[in-house]
Amino acid sequence: MNNGNGAAPPAAAEKAPPSNAHSNSGRPNSTPARAGASNPGGPRGNSTSSAKLPATGTSGVATQHFHYHWSYPPGGPGSGGPPGPAGGGPGPGHTPAPGPHQATFHFGPGFEPQTSPQQHVVHFHVNPGVTVSFQMGDSVQVIKGPVTVPMVSTNSSPPIAMPVQVPHGHVVQQIVDESGTLRHVILSPQHPPMVPIPPHFGAGSATGSNQAPQPFFNPQGMGAGYHHFGHGTPLQPGVLSHVPPHQGHSPPPGHTFHKDERTQRQYIKLKKKFEQKQFRSVISHVTPPLTPRKELVNGLRSGRKGVSSVGTSEDGEESSSAQDEDDLIAELLANIRPPTVAEISSRFALIQWWPPEGKSPELDISESDFRYEVLLSDKGRDGKYKTIYSGGALSCRVQDLRPVTDYAVCVQVHFEELAGLASEPTLFTTPPCEPDAPYPPKLVSRLRNGLQLKWFAANDNGSRILQYILECDQGCGEFVEIFKNKNKTFNYKPLTPSTFYKFRLAAVNEYGKSKYSDIVVYATAGSPPSQPAPPQLLEQGVDSLRLGWGHRPEDEDYILQMNDPATEYGFLHVYNGKDTQYCCTNLHRYTSYKFRLRAHNEEGISRWSEEVSYSTLPGRPSQPPRPHVKGRVRAHNFNIKWDPPADTGGASITNYHLEMNSGNGYQVIYSGPDNECNLDGLEPGSTYLLRVSCESKGGRSIASEPLSVLTESVCPGRCSPPRLHAKPRPYSIHLKWNLPEKDGGSPITHIELKVSESGDEASERIAYQGLDSETLVTDLSPGTQYVFQLRAVNKVGKGPWSDPLEVTSGAVAPEPPNPVDIEWNGLVAHCSWEPPRCNGAPIVDYKLELAQGDTMSFSQVYKGAATSADVHHIPPASLCHFRIQASNTAGWSNPSEVRSVSSPPSVPAVVPQLRCTATISSLRLHWGVPVSNGEPITHYTVDVSPLREPWDTPDTECVVDDLTPATSFKVRVRAVNKLGAGPWSPILKTATLPLPPSPPLLKCVHPAHNYLKLKWSCEPSTTRSTNQMKYTLVMQNPQRPDVDIEVYSGPKDSYKVSRLQEQTTYKFAISAANDAGQGPLSSYYSFSTSTAPPSPLKAPRVSEVTSDGCTVEWTPARPMGAGCDPLSYCLQISRLRDQQFNQVYRGDENRTRVSGLESNVDYLLRVCAIRRAPKGKLQGPFSATTSFSTLPALDNSYNSQSSKQANLQVNVRHHLSDQQWALIILSGFLVFAVVVACIVQQIIY
Repeated sequence: MNNGNGAAPPAAAEKAPPSNAHSNSGRPNSTPARAGASNPGGPRGNSTSSAKLPATGTSGVATQHFHYHWSYPPGGPGSGGPPGPAGGGPGPGHTPAPGPHQATFHFGPGFEPQTSPQQHVVHFHVNPGVTVSFQMGDSVQVIKGPVTVPMVSTNSSPPIAMPVQVPHGHVVQQIVDESGTLRHVILSPQHPPMVPIPPHFGAGSATGSNQAPQPFFNPQGMGAGYHHFGHGTPLQPGVLSHVPPHQGHSPPPGHTFHKDERTQRQYIKLKKKFEQKQFRSVISHVTPPLTPRKELVNGLRSGRKGVSSVGTSEDGEESSSAQDEDDLIAELLANIRPPTVAEISSRFALIQWWPPEGKSPELDISESDFRYEVLLSDKGRDGKYKTIYSGGALSCRVQDLRPVTDYAVCVQVHFEELAGLASEPTLFTTPPCEPDAPYPPKLVSRLRNGLQLKWFAANDNGSRILQYILECDQGCGEFVEIFKNKNKTFNYKPLTPSTFYKFRLAAVNEYGKSKYSDIVVYATAGSPPSQPAPPQLLEQGVDSLRLGWGHRPEDEDYILQMNDPATEYGFLHVYNGKDTQYCCTNLHRYTSYKFRLRAHNEEGISRWSEEVSYSTLPGRPSQPPRPHVKGRVRAHNFNIKWDPPADTGGASITNYHLEMNSGNGYQVIYSGPDNECNLDGLEPGSTYLLRVSCESKGGRSIASEPLSVLTESVCPGRCSPPRLHAKPRPYSIHLKWNLPEKDGGSPITHIELKVSESGDEASERIAYQGLDSETLVTDLSPGTQYVFQLRAVNKVGKGPWSDPLEVTSGAVAPEPPNPVDIEWNGLVAHCSWEPPRCNGAPIVDYKLELAQGDTMSFSQVYKGAATSADVHHIPPASLCHFRIQASNTAGWSNPSEVRSVSSPPSVPAVVPQLRCTATISSLRLHWGVPVSNGEPITHYTVDVSPLREPWDTPDTECVVDDLTPATSFKVRVRAVNKLGAGPWSPILKTATLPLPPSPPLLKCVHPAHNYLKLKWSCEPSTTRSTNQMKYTLVMQNPQRPDVDIEVYSGPKDSYKVSRLQEQTTYKFAISAANDAGQGPLSSYYSFSTSTAPPSPLKAPRVSEVTSDGCTVEWTPARPMGAGCDPLSYCLQISRLRDQQFNQVYRGDENRTRVSGLESNVDYLLRVCAIRRAPKGKLQGPFSATTSFSTLPALDNSYNSQSSKQANLQVNVRHHLSDQQWALIILSGFLVFAVVVACIVQQIIY
């Protein structure tokens, strides 16, 4: 346990209190460490271990390291140290007595938790005659000198000397090393002389800087004793000494210096300050405090967290008012009641406390500024305390308590850097509970049919253990109880050999059963394995053998032995392990070895397996020498021979493989045991690469170095026939060829091409000589068959001619034909012609073209191989031009000379543009003049069906009269000349116009007081289609009967005439029109408007509301009609919730009194007007509703008084819907829920 700049001794750690505490505030707290002391004779105190840091929302104890700072409270002469039991001072009701001075250590500011791994050791020396109250966190230890306390700091920065407040009758010395790090602190009684000792200038100041240290002086003068430490050299009191590390406890050099004026002033101020504190201390001893506690309770002292430094002018000039305020705050913080333990269980407790009492109005402190530290001890009232919570909450829950343990808890209040006295401790004891989970059972011995188990006693947690429960899982996945007794051993029988079993254990006391222990697995003993099968060969190599064997459930390890015939040691171990295969290496090639196998387990070993023998493979032969040629190398064959390799690999050579590379890679040409081979069928002048390899049982060797052999050369081989490139031309042919595949072993010097006419050897000639692969043969005749042959020549000689290629030269187009001969057969021209000269290729096609008129634009009318053709559809009396072309495989010839002829005349063409203009009783026909076709038109024939027979007319128009209206006709016309009548024109369908329509029938379908809705319909016989009808509706002007007003014109069959007066008769007439024209106007129809109902009234007004009635008034309606028909009114009332209206008034007045109503009820009112016309009464629509509420029923005296007030107020409001009421109720419930939640939160927190 390391304690930082202060220190904790390296003593054995005691068992710490519970490790977790939960605060209701949810804020984490920190826990200071404790420190003990050790003297030369042995340890005087011990240290406590800290717990882990709490998680968020908890306040557990954490493993932390703290810096400590020590200070000493002043004491007057004769004081016995701090009051209280821990300090040795007076307790309640006790008079102070003289005694040894006592110092108390406090934690200073800046000594927060540190986790740095670097450690700094400071030795605190207490000389004889000095008693120190050592405060560590929340506990106090009393140490009497002589004693040395090594204190360890884990801060990242080393500890330095700090100004301290020297208690009455004591001096303190701080020794640092050359780097300014604090190493020793010495506390001694006051010495008589006050001789200042200068600082040591070799190691720097106490603060770690290069400034000269400021000395400290004893404000009380010299004491009676003069003590030594270290090597016996006395140290001067009140002086801060700096000693290098190599000097140890030896005194500094004997340099002295005197106090200056500034030190004198500081001395006077400190003296006054100490006298005031001593005076207050005496008053506190005479007058007991409000609480029975004294300055020290449970070893905890109040005070400011920090140090009171002396020796500097700044510290000496501070105002005493701040110190007085700190004393008042410290007194307030000390006035706290002991905490209460609200809930106690075996594992946790709920601790609650209250803020300090007796707050002075002079202090501006809020309770939220307090911080509380909860201190817990598991050794009772006088044990060591540990901080388990630090925060602002007023309760915390402590977890991880031990059952049946006495605990003491107290609370200490902190404000900023001040801390009050701890409260009186509250004692509580945790109740017993079920035992802790026991340790797993141990295996004592095992047999083939049983297991003997034992276990240690579990922690009973305050209640005697009644029995242990042992459960076993035999492999089915479920635990079964097999033992239940107080004994701690069990022999489990009978069991199956070589079987695994799972066990777990639980303890039971009067509070219940503990948790199960960890599960352990034990197995029963088995039998030795039986003889295994011999090992099998898995892989065979030249110098290795891989063996394998099967695994059996009873086998655990295997031993493999091998017998090497090359040695005389017999079988030796080669493998011992759990694997089921092993590879034996570093063996001799092509050698037989013997193997055997044995298995063993915990129960014993098996017999050796049967012996098996396996052999390694032979090695691969070495590379054979290069082969050599035997005899002469000819053009197509030669003999080759080779020698065996130097190393055969341990086995005889079985085969030789001869490979040859002729340019396409090596290929095997021979495999066999011989070492000589004859190669035949070779190409002349070719280079061959030959290599040989050998093969044995050990494999195939690598090939030998290759041998290169060149065969003799011969004449070139036969060339392939030349091939035609592109289409043969009439006077030239383009040929291509390839060189021969075999050049005879000598390069080809040139190629010869021979050409001749087919069947004429005399025409043979050499057309080309050279090395090119193509040529153009010229000077040829069109349409002639030629024969071409090719041969190659090298330095040895000429090769044979290739197969012949027969090609016919191209042909040219034929000569132009003679003009065409024409014979007429009506309008059909019979054309014929003579075949022209073909020019080397037969004529395959003719093309006849025709042009008409003077345009000379020819168009094809015939194409074929015949020498004649008939041309149809020639226009009569027209000029025709004919020409002919012939074609063969070479193309088309030039056109022949043009032959121009005229076609004979004919009948007229079809009459164009036949039109008709129709009336009700006549048709007027028009048409255009057709083509006469060479002969003038004499007349036209007109056919109107089904009127009469066709008739002739010389004109291009005519009129057909006396026709029936709305009748359909078919009209056609044709022209006639002296050669005959032409074709009829297309039929024109037409019809005479119908008669205008008669007026439709008019009727009124809906009369009203200000409009009339009229509808009309036509007779089906008056028109062919009502969609083409147009109607005109007129109304007679009431002021001028001779004038009609058009009110509608359109295709609709109904119309609404508006803006009319009531009870008035109007006259209407109607006519129809279609394509035939406007029809006549109908006679007048009379229709009358109805009587108008009264207009709606405004909502009635309510006044003089009482508990059983009210006065209702409404605005009267305007008079209606020319004679001002009288009006009456109808008033209806209904309950608001019923919505069923009943009539309560009917009359001519616009005001009435409604009585007989129920008190305190909501009502609705509505009113309507009724017109009393001569033809009957007409009721108008009801007005909007008015709501009101009757007054509640009261005494007569009160009713008379409130009736006057009710006359002045009218409760008129709108009725709320169900959705509005539901929204209002939901909003109210939501507000109520929010208020309740806020109240509950305030109560809980």
